[in-house]
Order: sequence, then structure tokens, then C-alpha cells
Amino acid sequence: MARWRRLMIGGAAIAALAVGLYSLIGPGFGPKPSAEGPAAEDPAPGLTLRDVTLEQPDEQGQLLWRVKGKEVTYSPDQQVAFITRPDGDLFQDGDVIYQVVADTGEVRENGSVILLRGNIVATGVKNGSVLRGNEMEWRPQDDVLVMRDQITGTHPQLRAVADEARVFNRENRMELAGNVVASTVADSKTEPWLKLQAQELAWFWEEERIDSAQPLRVEQFKQNAITDVVVGQRGTVNLATQLVNLRGQVAMQMLDIPLNMASEALDWQVAEEQVTVNQPLTLIHPENKIRVTARQGRMDLAAQQIFLSQDVVAVGEANQARMTSDRLNWNVDTQTLVAEGGVNYRQANPNVNLNGARAVGRLDNQTVVVDGGRVVTEIVPN
Repeated sequence: MARWRRLMIGGAAIAALAVGLYSLIGPGFGPKPSAEGPAAEDPAPGLTLRDVTLEQPDEQGQLLWRVKGKEVTYSPDQQVAFITRPDGDLFQDGDVIYQVVADTGEVRENGSVILLRGNIVATGVKNGSVLRGNEMEWRPQDDVLVMRDQITGTHPQLRAVADEARVFNRENRMELAGNVVASTVADSKTEPWLKLQAQELAWFWEEERIDSAQPLRVEQFKQNAITDVVVGQRGTVNLATQLVNLRGQVAMQMLDIPLNMASEALDWQVAEEQVTVNQPLTLIHPENKIRVTARQGRMDLAAQQIFLSQDVVAVGEANQARMTSDRLNWNVDTQTLVAEGGVNYRQANPNVNLNGARAVGRLDNQTVVVDGGRVVTEIVPN
């Protein structure tokens, strides 16, 4: 027998008032009859009551939910209560965690499931989130609130849209699934902000962290213009520190510079405009046709400075110029390269082969000076 109960009724019952209005009982309704008191009668099939408040306690007597309705109608088998204009509270450990309103609702499975439909607004009392959608399911015993159909969500940290949202309040976690687009909250006219796209995201609001085990795309906007795009097979975004960690087939486009980067891992400190890559990486400057590879590197996006180390190879694809070194500082703005340690520079026309400890110059116009240590110059005539 279900154990949700009526708290109060205002107005008139439309059918079967003779069942007794001191409680809503039968399969699904009413408090348990006491051992000394008389057994409560079941409501007649199709009974409709106006201005009703229903609630459901757990076995310890703590409320799981409380819902008011303009009208409540009971199914013929008395297993379902249909609610018009539900307005209620969802509880956890005796405290209200969500306030909800909708067009219609249903109470099912002995009060263990509440379904809401149409123009749903669920407001998180403690976490500050507001979820909107057209279908909601609340299972208090499983601590899960599910929202579907045209989901939008707002929070001081994040705004998001998705096909489905699952909220696990005890774990301070929200899972978004299906065409997820989330944006960090900022004054878009004055502050940079991030846009995240994935098929699945897990948001831990207490830790201010977003995880994605699926391909993730992160875009940075400044004054509503996109400046940087990075994608990876999985990733984490720390909203508090503005740190983006991406792993697996990582690719980054720096549109303002412009420059493209590819690697297997990337750590992007967004606010400081610093990118750290501790895996082999490839950088391409599409305008000047410069291609650089190294085993690790760091990029200062604000200063347009790139620092590379270990097995550095820089190639000017337009003129077949090639420079190898242990370390390389690349000023992308001026296209100046400063190479150090075991430098070798080659070009095809005219054929030049230079070795030294240090080199400074540009590959795009073949103006390179190699100096330091023992310099060997080899010129091969045409």
C-alpha cells in the first residue's frame, strides 16, 4: 500500500465524497492506519479533489516531497495521482533542496516517483541552479532528479543546454547528456568566457569542475568574438582556476596569432594565457607556411612567444629551409627564431648547411645567422 498522504483540501471534491475526506487513502494514499484505530477507506476510482497538498515521508518520518495541486485525480486502479499545476518542494535529509512547478504531474510507485510535465522550473535551494524543461522525474530514494526535453540550466558558475540532465544532490554532481553546450558565466562585453561542447559532461558544482570522458571542444570568446579553439578526446575544466586539461588527439587553433597546434595532451591556463604541452607536438603557421615539431613546449599566447625543447625541428615549407636544435624560442609576431644547442640550418636554394651553438633569424625569408662555438659552413654550388 502506498503511503503518501493528503495534508489539506480546499474547495470541493467532484466525485465520491462519501469516502471520507480526513485522509487520501487506498493503494497509494493516506497514513498507515493505527493498530487501535479503524482502517481507512479507499477513495473511489476517478475521485477528483481541488486545492490539495500531498506529501511523502520516509520510514523515519522525514519528508521526501511535498506537492500542492489545483486538482488531484486518482486513476481507476488508485495507483496514480494526477496533479494539475503542481507546485512543490523536494527534500533530502529533512531539508528542501529543490522547489518545482509544472503544468501537470503524477505520483506513482507508492510515492517513490514523481513525474512532472510541461514548463517545468526546478530551483535548487542550496546549489543555486535553475533547471527548465518539459519532463522531470524525481526518485528520492535513489537521490536522482532527471530532466528531459529542451533542457536549459543556469547557475552562478555555468549556463547549459542539453537533451537530458541528471542531478545527484548528495554527490554535488550534475550529468548533462546529448548535444551539450555549456558556457561559463561572465560579462561577455568585458570578460573572456568559455564555451564547452560535448555529448556528455559531468559538472561537480562544489569543486567547480567539469569532466568529459567524451570528445570535448572548448572555445574562448573575448568581446563575443572567438579567439581560441581546442578539442580533445576527453578533458577537464576547472572553473575556479580556469585550467583546461585535454587528452587524446588534441588540436588547438589560435585564431588571433594565427597558429595551429596538435599533440596528445594540453594544459591551458586560460586567464594567464599560458599553454603547456608535455607531449610531442606540432605547430603550424598557415600564413608563413612554417612547421615546427618538438617533444615538449610552452606557449605564451599574450606575448605570442613559444618555447620548445628536445628534438626541435623547424621547417619553412615554402623554401625548404630546415633548422634543428635542442631548444627554440619562436616569436610568432615577428617570426623570429632563436635556436640553441646543437643547431643545424639547411636550405635548398642556394644550398647551405650551417652548424653552431646558436642561431637567430627567420625561415620564411631565409635570413638566419648561426654563431657560437665551432661553426662549420658548407655551401654546395648549383
